[in-house]
Amino acid sequence: MKLELKFTRSKKNPILTPTKRGWENKLVFNPAALHLDGNTHLIYRAHGEDGVARLGYARLRNIDEVEERLPYPVFSPGEWFEPDGVEDPRLVAIGDRIFMLYAGKDKDMARVCESHISISDFKETMWVWSRHRLILPIMVGIHNRNATYFPRRLDRRLALLHRPIAMAQNIWLSFSYDRIHWYDHKEILKARPGYWDDAKVGVAGPPIELEEGWLLIYHGVEAETWTYRLGCALLDRHHPEVVLERCEGPILEPVEDYELSGGTPNAAFSPSGGAPNVVFSCGAVVIENKLVLYYGAADKVIGVAMGDLPGKPV
Repeated sequence: MKLELKFTRSKKNPILTPTKRGWENKLVFNPAALHLDGNTHLIYRAHGEDGVARLGYARLRNIDEVEERLPYPVFSPGEWFEPDGVEDPRLVAIGDRIFMLYAGKDKDMARVCESHISISDFKETMWVWSRHRLILPIMVGIHNRNATYFPRRLDRRLALLHRPIAMAQNIWLSFSYDRIHWYDHKEILKARPGYWDDAKVGVAGPPIELEEGWLLIYHGVEAETWTYRLGCALLDRHHPEVVLERCEGPILEPVEDYELSGGTPNAAFSPSGGAPNVVFSCGAVVIENKLVLYYGAADKVIGVAMGDLPGKPV
């Protein structure tokens, strides 16, 4: 299997932009995506007048038509470890619950956090989230983000992908039986010197299970220009620490006006303090054997692109 993905952007892009509402009138980007009962649901990151990151909700029809968008945030910071916001959610349905992993922000520190909600409450837009909780509390003093669970247990274990910043900014895999105690930590996907992803890498949304393996979409950052692009890798279905294949070039990169910074300092991710050129995904869904990728563009709006799956879905 040759790992090649080609995407076509929606002509309706950007499909979500900031509104006049005070909590989301500056930036709207980096949505999680979940496809349930024929509907695609987005939980997206928003910034408003106070600069605090909150999460909003939109429901889509036909991939890129916004059918419903709620006028209020559906998830806001509420614990000591997230006073400056809740960022970059990833959603995964396991059993009768939807788990959301996100980055809790405290000044320059990000920590991996979790909350969950029943599938029935989620579909009815009844936002009865569980208490916000730190994942990997033993790493409380280590900057960590870009986390997601796999959509099913592997040999009875829950698998977690995340990106702690230790010596380098690479993707790690950890396991747990109870979502409290984590072990078997492995560094599985590294930044590549001389490539478009030489500065750092981090997962996009939850891996997608194919007969050939787990399809992992990830973002990579180029050190010279600090450009965010998307790539992909294929992980072994039974031993996801084994990378079977990895793309050579990016599968999506910023080229459209709404994906380019234009010099506007909207983000604090660039070493220069300016907004980088960005495509950044927190989730993709499979609809009729098509891979539908939702992404933040230039850290300010949301776009969608579609492509063929590189294998057979399970």
